[in-house]
Amino acid sequence: MGRAKEQESGDIAPRQKRVRGVSKNSAEARRKILDSATAIFGRQGFARTSTEQVAEEAGYGQATVFFHFKTKAGLLEACLEDALSRAKAQLVPAAGSGVLDLIHRLDRAFDNSPTADLFARMLVEFGENSTIHPLYADFHEHLRQLIAAELTRETGADGRRAYLAAAAILSMMVGIHAEQRLETKRLQRAEFREMLLGMTRLVMADLTKPDEAGP
Repeated sequence: MGRAKEQESGDIAPRQKRVRGVSKNSAEARRKILDSATAIFGRQGFARTSTEQVAEEAGYGQATVFFHFKTKAGLLEACLEDALSRAKAQLVPAAGSGVLDLIHRLDRAFDNSPTADLFARMLVEFGENSTIHPLYADFHEHLRQLIAAELTRETGADGRRAYLAAAAILSMMVGIHAEQRLETKRLQRAEFREMLLGMTRLVMADLTKPDEAGP
């Protein structure tokens, strides 16, 4: 019995030893705090998260959190800006990779990750916030432009038609990701992904048809 308890406790990773005061390694401290805050905000939301929790998980004192981010709101804004910046960098399409490859990578980028959890929860809590709303709007515009550029390259559609098609695909992606968070029993993740890719194929096929809009 004692040995079992000893083995069980040994399986639990010890918490990081906390650095008291302000860390001397500023860049490392900032990175660890951002990573910890992103994970905790995504799990339990902004209101239920304390800077003490974030500091403890990152292995620092609250003084280091406040030194870098001033307030809890400042920490959240930095988390969102950092997550969006990293997501943009990861989603630069390879030359000639194609629309379906881009959509597949976009879908995977926000699938069951701390970043995806953060985006989803903060959009619910603060979707109309004057600071956070523009961050989301800017990121979604970035995604629309990425998709539109690949659509134009692959289908030859003009700029406006490609942009509207990109907006439709992105809207489907957002909706599908919201639905998969609600429905976890009747539909598999792979089925949701195939829905998105299937709808993307339909949009692409429509773009190859002549534009029948009147003058």
